[in-house]
Amino acid sequence: MSAVSQNTCIPTSLVVRSDSLKRVMKLVEQVARHPAAVLVVGETGTGKEMIARSIHNCSLRCNNAWIDVNCAAIPEHLVESELFGYEKGAFSGADTLKPGLFELADKGTLFLDEIGDLDLKVQVKLLRVLDGVPYYRLGGSKKVGVDVRVVAATNQDLEELVRAGRFRSDLYHRLAQFKLEIPPLRERPEDILGIAEQLLHEHYPQSSFTSDAVRAMFAYAWQGNVRELKNAIFRTVLVAKNPQVHVTAADLNLPEVTFSSSGTGSPTANGHATPNGNGHAPAAAAVPVGTDLNQVEKQMIFQALERFGGNQGKAAEALGISRRTLIRKLKSYREAGAGEIVGTLQVEQQRYYRAHVSVPVTLKYADEQFEATLLNISLGGAAVNTDRILKCGMEASICFLIPETDVEAELSGKITWAGKDGQHGIQFGDIPAHIRTNLQRWLLSQMKKDGWNLEFAV
Repeated sequence: MSAVSQNTCIPTSLVVRSDSLKRVMKLVEQVARHPAAVLVVGETGTGKEMIARSIHNCSLRCNNAWIDVNCAAIPEHLVESELFGYEKGAFSGADTLKPGLFELADKGTLFLDEIGDLDLKVQVKLLRVLDGVPYYRLGGSKKVGVDVRVVAATNQDLEELVRAGRFRSDLYHRLAQFKLEIPPLRERPEDILGIAEQLLHEHYPQSSFTSDAVRAMFAYAWQGNVRELKNAIFRTVLVAKNPQVHVTAADLNLPEVTFSSSGTGSPTANGHATPNGNGHAPAAAAVPVGTDLNQVEKQMIFQALERFGGNQGKAAEALGISRRTLIRKLKSYREAGAGEIVGTLQVEQQRYYRAHVSVPVTLKYADEQFEATLLNISLGGAAVNTDRILKCGMEASICFLIPETDVEAELSGKITWAGKDGQHGIQFGDIPAHIRTNLQRWLLSQMKKDGWNLEFAV
């Protein structure tokens, strides 16, 4: 996890690398201290319940009850009695008094998932409770008062439900005082890899994703978001040929993603995108909103070249452009990139490539420093082995000589996972420029030794 603050109320299992999710988590911490209701919206599988739980953990109610209920899972005729309880004899089978979920959550937090499925009659009663008005249990004559913080979530468009008369306007505006929108996973590529690595390292701490696997994950639409990604990684770990070393795109076995001839094809419901007009399908990564289209074009060209082993004719045909146009664009990229130490093409590969080593390091942790062994390293993080027990979420630094250089490096970050036999993962924060440059150079040399095709770096 990449922490957004020092607040320990955010679960260490929650991966937060993207700027968009970091903003959400900052809002979580701000909203948590306020007693008002919160509405969490987002597609299925984006982690709305985890966000809601974070609100509770960061609030002044964190030591009191957390009650969660899926409104869509309760039969319609039982919703009212489940939420508000019932008195003995209220209906056939009501042999004893039963407190509702609101009473059980008194002084704590009640999480109402899929709130868009609530019956209109129950919505009226919920609105009154949110306004602090005591209510009657089903079949009761005595009012019940509770102090409950309500956090609701939905994957539906409540404003559209309001217009359709299926959701009360006053309740929507009451809930939407604080509205947290969780961006879909396809708009958070940094989180895709972070979650995937976290899950992979739970099974094989020293394993990594190959470059083609990273591109495949970035290119896939992830309609089911985090839930679908977790299922995909779990399945991959079970069937991959050599998961203890690395996971490839073939191991992931995700549907191929292609783009239209304009380079901006939209993913379809099954995770594919429309192929280009000539029927060919260049491999390309998903395009986040706001991305520079020139950079998208450049990325697609280099990916096509890599896909066809540097054959410019085949790459041009797959891209739907002439070979002359391709050569002209490559020339402009080389001229624009002259003098760069590391080319644009390899930014993604360098960031996620892990070099496997066995190097002694000094590990700084909790005001102590002791010897450890560096097992692998990338620009984003490292795995170390130590006989000490390190707690996830704690800050740590490793000090070592970058291999094949005399450059002393100290890289700081946070412990993100702990495996068997003393293995731990560290996710780096900001790396000083001169250290980053030297580490990049060394990683690039290792990539070449591993047989990576770097012919088209600009």
